[in-house]
Amino acid sequence: MLNPQLDRRGELIHLLTTEGLPRRHVERLLDTARAWAAGEPPLATPRPVFLSLPDDDPDRDAYAQAATRLSLLPVVLDAQEADPQAGDALAQTVSRLEPGVLVLRHAASGAAHCAAAHAAPGLRVLNAGDGVHADPVPALARVQAMLDIKQDLTHLAVTLVGDIRHSRVARSLIHAMTTLGVPDVRVAAPRTLLPESLPQLGVRACATLQEGLQDADVIIVLPLNMEAISGALLPSAREYAQAYGVTLATLAAAKPDALLLPGGPLTPGVEVDGDVAASLPPIEAQLAGIEQHLRLAALSVLAGDPP
Repeated sequence: MLNPQLDRRGELIHLLTTEGLPRRHVERLLDTARAWAAGEPPLATPRPVFLSLPDDDPDRDAYAQAATRLSLLPVVLDAQEADPQAGDALAQTVSRLEPGVLVLRHAASGAAHCAAAHAAPGLRVLNAGDGVHADPVPALARVQAMLDIKQDLTHLAVTLVGDIRHSRVARSLIHAMTTLGVPDVRVAAPRTLLPESLPQLGVRACATLQEGLQDADVIIVLPLNMEAISGALLPSAREYAQAYGVTLATLAAAKPDALLLPGGPLTPGVEVDGDVAASLPPIEAQLAGIEQHLRLAALSVLAGDPP
């Protein structure tokens, strides 16, 4: 079965997910982002970049800025065309867009694959998050942060703490890390917040936060969407914080030089305590810079002429 992200020659034509993405393409995206960070940008062929993201989503402006910096033309699509309740409107929209790049954020899992399947010739799809399925760019940003600080991924123990089941960033992270050779990927969370496919992903579920953090090299703390997972899945934020909230005391189980990364915006007193939250701004700023370079990398790779 052909990978929908690749053409028949195996070249990247869409960035939909890190799942099944060949290592050489993961490394090409990371290398291109590093080139942007070093002030050595590759050239992109002038094309439109269609932005299908919610009006109040800050990433829409971030992608527009990246497109402008690449001398591409950002075009904001009507919000109604991106409406997840609009039936087959997405397929109809992408089938009539001119050649360029579509940056798509959609509430439905699998929407990016649907867009790629119906895309007009020459239209490339960049998945900026579809439901709980995939979100490649922020996942790759965290992988790059690990590389920047730890250098070699092939000896690391990495622990994800929090809602893995509903986190598209977590899924994309797991696939990217295993592709790049991280040997020990663990998760620590209530059973109700774990997907059933963990063994197939090569991930070990830990019974407690203490077990998950023991001798960890990297800890990635995922945000909770309390409105979406309250009730049967998670009795209360207070209970979660008591069992899985990351504190300076619980971090003592990890290696002394362990790297702590936020998987998204965290709430002090829930996913982390106040002291841990106060330590995060520097790494959050670093991640924001890496993500912007990866947006540039992804747009330039997808908008460029085939090699």
